[in-house]
Amino acid sequence: MSRFKLIVFTAIALFVRPLFTGFCQAATIDSVPIGNAGNQADTHRRTGGRIVRSLFSRLALGLAASMLVAAATRAGAAATIHELGTLGGTTSAGWAVNDVGQVAGNSFITGSPATHAFRYDGTPGAGGTMRDLGTLGGTQSNGLSVNAAGQVAGHSEVTGTTVHAFRYDGTPGAGGVMRDLGTLGGSLSQGFAVNDGGQVAGVGYVTGNTARHAFRYDGTPGAGGVMRDLGALGGTASEGYAVNNLGQVAGWSYHTGNSAVRAFRYDGTPGAGGVMRDLGTLGGSLSEGFAVNDAGQVAGYSDITGGAAYHAFRYDGTPGAGGVMRDLGTLGGTDSYPLAMNNAGQVVGYSDITGDTFIHAFLYTGTPGAGGQMIDLDAWLDANNPAEGEKWMLVQACGVSNTGWVTGYGRYDPDGDGFANYRAFLLDASTLVPEPAAGALALLGVNSILLLRPRFFGASK
Repeated sequence: MSRFKLIVFTAIALFVRPLFTGFCQAATIDSVPIGNAGNQADTHRRTGGRIVRSLFSRLALGLAASMLVAAATRAGAAATIHELGTLGGTTSAGWAVNDVGQVAGNSFITGSPATHAFRYDGTPGAGGTMRDLGTLGGTQSNGLSVNAAGQVAGHSEVTGTTVHAFRYDGTPGAGGVMRDLGTLGGSLSQGFAVNDGGQVAGVGYVTGNTARHAFRYDGTPGAGGVMRDLGALGGTASEGYAVNNLGQVAGWSYHTGNSAVRAFRYDGTPGAGGVMRDLGTLGGSLSEGFAVNDAGQVAGYSDITGGAAYHAFRYDGTPGAGGVMRDLGTLGGTDSYPLAMNNAGQVVGYSDITGDTFIHAFLYTGTPGAGGQMIDLDAWLDANNPAEGEKWMLVQACGVSNTGWVTGYGRYDPDGDGFANYRAFLLDASTLVPEPAAGALALLGVNSILLLRPRFFGASK
């Protein structure tokens, strides 16, 4: 599994449970104690020392970060941010956001150490509501993705330590239902993403729990829907973290012998010619994919040559036919990690800042190596909305829409008294989102025709 996804919750001791191990770091299947022996390749992915320091101090930004903020600041930039509240507890986090601003995430509930998935509907401060999606029968759930129709994907306890992927359909409190997607034959599964056709990407144990594989769920749960095994790149484990509207899936897989970890993009229909494609690395030994947009671009992270650091990347083009993995750099520190990407190729995530003293949420915009830049969203908020910037430290950006909404979580101190909680936010960063070019739209249309596979619209990011 992806160890970087354990960092923040391990560091701040929030949401740390046998099932749920992080804010925007998804609860991962091998965090559940059911006979996963682990693997040496997992030891590549770590660590939290810098992030512990980061969450409890605000130090001056370096000159390079200031220059990036200045370059990104526009006259009249709104930089409006909303705190989304909780389900009654003290802490919440936004995982994903769709184009109309609905947010999926998780929150502590009233009077309980349990966390529940939520969907936030409406306008914050003007009737918007955080709606509890409940569970599949257990005590906890996690909402990790939301599509254009408001369907939410994630995973939930069923009983005890048994965890299953779910898709939530309908309106919470008005007939909405959390649907169990089952497994690949083993005891556990987890859902991480849902596209506009209702297809869900995730990971599940196979029969006998001898391996865990990425899956794509096609169709309607309980009415012919099926969880399809995407296999692996030769090893015993793979995980699917994202699915686009063409059904392409991004994630990671072990190679033969479980000696190497590689980001992948899965193209086509499982069991009917579909193929898992290795995306390579930035010169190091491992990589993982975490987002895929409708143009087939993949965002992920990789260690660089020599293994001295982990950097976010964006993969452009077709694997094995001229595709290239592009280094997105950092906010001046050692490491950066992406968590989501929109159809404009903009990537959000988090990065060490100069000195590795703490981490900030980022948005990467433009073309890597040709004027692209990683924007520090915490510093951008300070520059464009100082009154709100004083209340927030934006720690991670976890989701970004095509319309410029960004969600995630940050340290929120509205009174300035030093007592802060970690809260989900919804940030209007639309001034940083370019208008789609006609040529880009035409290219996307061509790609859609070339890559289209049988879909399960109506039945089934």
